[in-house]
Amino acid sequence: MSPQQSPNRNHAISRVLRLSPTRVISRANGVIRRLFSKVERKKTGKHGSSLHAPGTNTGSCLATSTSEDHKCVAIITLSDDILLEIFNHCRLSAINSLSDDVILDISNRHRFSALPSGLIVDTWEWHRLTHVCRRWRYVIFASPHRLDLRLLCKQGTPVRRTLDCWPALPISIQCSGFTGRPRPALKDEDNIIAALEHPARTYEIQLSLTKSLFDKLAALKQQPFPVLEHFRLTSFDRAKLSTLPSTFFCESAPRLRVLFFYGIPFPMLPKFLLSTKDLVLLRLTMIPRLGYFSPESFVMSLSGMTQLKSLYIEFASPSSRPNRRIVPPLRRAVLSTLTSFTFRGISEYLEDVVAGIDAPVLGHFYVKLFNQLMFDVPQLHQFISRAEKLRRFGKLTLYSFENGIFITLSQPAGTDTSGYLSLEIACKPLDWQVSSMAEICNQSSTLFSCVEELNIHEHFPQPARQDEIGIAEWLEFFHPFTAVRSLHVSKSLGPLIAAALEDTADDPVMEVLPALRLLRFEGSQKSAPVEKFVTARQLPDQPTLDVRYGHFPLW
Repeated sequence: MSPQQSPNRNHAISRVLRLSPTRVISRANGVIRRLFSKVERKKTGKHGSSLHAPGTNTGSCLATSTSEDHKCVAIITLSDDILLEIFNHCRLSAINSLSDDVILDISNRHRFSALPSGLIVDTWEWHRLTHVCRRWRYVIFASPHRLDLRLLCKQGTPVRRTLDCWPALPISIQCSGFTGRPRPALKDEDNIIAALEHPARTYEIQLSLTKSLFDKLAALKQQPFPVLEHFRLTSFDRAKLSTLPSTFFCESAPRLRVLFFYGIPFPMLPKFLLSTKDLVLLRLTMIPRLGYFSPESFVMSLSGMTQLKSLYIEFASPSSRPNRRIVPPLRRAVLSTLTSFTFRGISEYLEDVVAGIDAPVLGHFYVKLFNQLMFDVPQLHQFISRAEKLRRFGKLTLYSFENGIFITLSQPAGTDTSGYLSLEIACKPLDWQVSSMAEICNQSSTLFSCVEELNIHEHFPQPARQDEIGIAEWLEFFHPFTAVRSLHVSKSLGPLIAAALEDTADDPVMEVLPALRLLRFEGSQKSAPVEKFVTARQLPDQPTLDVRYGHFPLW
């Protein structure tokens, strides 16, 4: 009987979703009863009867029932198709199965510096089922694709000694070390190399590299990896690593979907990417100085990636600079599926990258720039304007913290929140932070001219006297916000913003925040500079400016 013939098949099999092989055996009678009771009623014409086992002694494969309505049923009466269904549901319950969309969503919201070890691990302990009996072993090995069978190589796995004992299944190498976990031992390194000597079977590579393992990988012979889908390299000894040679994994990996490098010096990466047109997630973080590759070669490698959804390119230091500024190409690479883009580096590199690509459905854009004397980012504004979800924002929040400043652009609560833009600059002190952000905002004035809600907040207030903070920097920052109707200022920055607003009250020609209707200052006491600004705005032909003092939620 085919499993599709039982209307209760899915409900019955769901009973074994969280069971180990032993408990699958012990509870099999309940599964069998639900699978076959309705079919047996049709056969016998009797309500409540069930299938009976042809025998009484079935050893460990016997599942008993205490119900008076059902007799003992042997697991050996199950067809191979039913067993396969049960095994498949065991697989689905055991793996950490995350879709590409879930991976992308988690990455967008949390922006891990290192992906959790379980994020893209989806192997399961199918080998335990093969030890139950010969028939189970036959059913499992007869459907390696349906059951997604893979041989797992992890720390402590004796690969070189035991690999030939198993069928030629895909190999998943998972030897990643994180905080609180041990580094790979020398014997593990030998087993990793033994697994990589089978590139035609390598499905997944997740490695945290020591200096010795790095050198062994660099010496591997160049070969294609035709079934490799997940490739992740992180570094324990980033400062000690030399540059990976051009022959390292550069042949091809046509089925690669997830690529994550952390602290890996691989300047020939763009050449490798030319063979990976099915990438969904590309994350290059903490790129060291020795791993620098030119923006034009990187853009060229992205061309033709029709499934890329999430892109991260993050340099470890500002020393990675393009040798020259390039003229924007006449034809840009169109990343039609890219929805998330994170960049960390200098503005010149970012300019050369965004000048060469279009991302029409981009919804989440994170930019983190190193400190520079000047920011010239015309291509950044044009790139943003070509993304439909990033063209118009209603809310901006500015955060100043000890080592930098960043702004977030989004939509107010209760409206469409699909688009999100974050811009961060690593610099200090406060006047430099505000001046740098103002320089970028004024170059993209059309992007900020639609903002109606402006929030200014400071984490870890910096010890500074008011006369040390230039009023001109704040006025320059406010300049492009011509549509702001609501301004919310945190308590620590209140005196500085109040002084800047007071300065405009003495100059009727200076128009700052012309559409302002609601001004909220955290704190219980009124501010004389604020009241002076409000009085200067109370013109006969202008709406009343509402000023409130107190404690207000920032979000």
